Amino acid sequence: MIRLARWALLIGLAAPSVVQADSSPLRIDEVMQSVTAHDPRIRKAVEGLRRAEGNTMEARGAFDPRLGGDAALTTGAYYDLRQADAELRQATTLWGSEIYAGYRVGRGINQRWPTYLDNQTLSGGEVRAGIEIPIWRNGLIDEPRAKRARALELQEAARRGVDTTALDLEQAAAGAYWKWVSAGQILEVTKALLILAEERDAQLRRRLVAGSIAEFDITDNERILLERRALLVTAQRAFEQAAFELSLFLRDTQGRSIVPAPERLPDDLGLEDDPEPAEDEVMDRVLACHPEAERARAELRALDVDVRLTRNQLAPELEAAFEYSRDLGQLTGTDFDFTLPGNVFEAGIQLSMPLLFRDERGRASAARARVAAQQAEVRFVEDRLRARVRDAASAVRAARERVRLNTGLVETAAQLSDGERRRFDVGSSNLIFVNLREQQAALARVRLIEAIAVAEIERVRWETTTRARCR
Repeated sequence: MIRLARWALLIGLAAPSVVQADSSPLRIDEVMQSVTAHDPRIRKAVEGLRRAEGNTMEARGAFDPRLGGDAALTTGAYYDLRQADAELRQATTLWGSEIYAGYRVGRGINQRWPTYLDNQTLSGGEVRAGIEIPIWRNGLIDEPRAKRARALELQEAARRGVDTTALDLEQAAAGAYWKWVSAGQILEVTKALLILAEERDAQLRRRLVAGSIAEFDITDNERILLERRALLVTAQRAFEQAAFELSLFLRDTQGRSIVPAPERLPDDLGLEDDPEPAEDEVMDRVLACHPEAERARAELRALDVDVRLTRNQLAPELEAAFEYSRDLGQLTGTDFDFTLPGNVFEAGIQLSMPLLFRDERGRASAARARVAAQQAEVRFVEDRLRARVRDAASAVRAARERVRLNTGLVETAAQLSDGERRRFDVGSSNLIFVNLREQQAALARVRLIEAIAVAEIERVRWETTTRARCR
């Protein structure tokens, strides 16, 4: 663990526009919880998933049972007929077939004589059941089944899109958080540097009164004061800007953004000793299960459904139908009775096809082009993930090495700065060297702060890049 203590003499910043009542140190876990629970970008992605789920339900609606019926009265001609018909149909996913069952009744006004109309039945009506089967086109796949399969794949793509959004926001939130922390620590280093010049100004004025230094040293130190005050203004502006950026990720229970108060700045920076990143061990899992790759593959599978559908639509439309029916009720006592009682079986076949298939061939060509384009996108996503995993591992190693080197630099620069001030106090040095040593020590602290922040950001980037859960 590497610690960089805050300097106790520093004064807190004025609060930005919106602050929290909580004055406890703000930790990154709190920021991540806020992103997960309240970030509108997560909500947007979730609503996209809900929309995809709604589309899936709509697509499944094509396989809902359908109940229909009609009634009619035929009169004014030689024969009169009262008729009613009800039918229940159910589309299935078995070779695109559709089954149905129905009941109808059709009776003439004068029951003694037949009407010779096709829809006349005995007194109890007629029951029927049947099945319609596409033999060629719409057999392997049809539009309702394609719509359902496409909707399921797009729903999976939306679900993986939510995961991708969450990972992206986690990485962005980590960047904003550590930028805010490092800006606050750098501001305190800048304040401490100014305090040293202010304390030395009082010391120099006492020595001027005693006659041990010239007026020139007072003027030179005033220049140093102006420089460091200007640096303080710049550092304070950077800290406030970082707080505003962090407010996009830090929200209250109502989802309103919160600008973190300066008092919530953590007391120290810490870098955990995490295991060495091993990109070769995680590469296969990332390529197979990372939500970004899974989303691209789901979108590819959705487009492949269109290819299979359009390929099937190039076939002629050949359908077979089978029906069983039986009339119920009392006989009328006429010759018509002999045509109604008993079991009736009916089978039929129907053929229909366009002559040029230009519409079907055009849609098939367009579908193949979309699939080819998405295949290229999947390959690019996989290549990008490979590069990101390797780059994240390299960045983590470089950031940790930078922290190690800058830790030693801070200790060395602090020793030189303290020694130069002691030499100045006994008259063995001058203000130019003291100012230079102090600036070098402050710059070393700034570089260590930045190195720790970068190391934490790169650690989160490695974690989010390699966080791939196979489903």
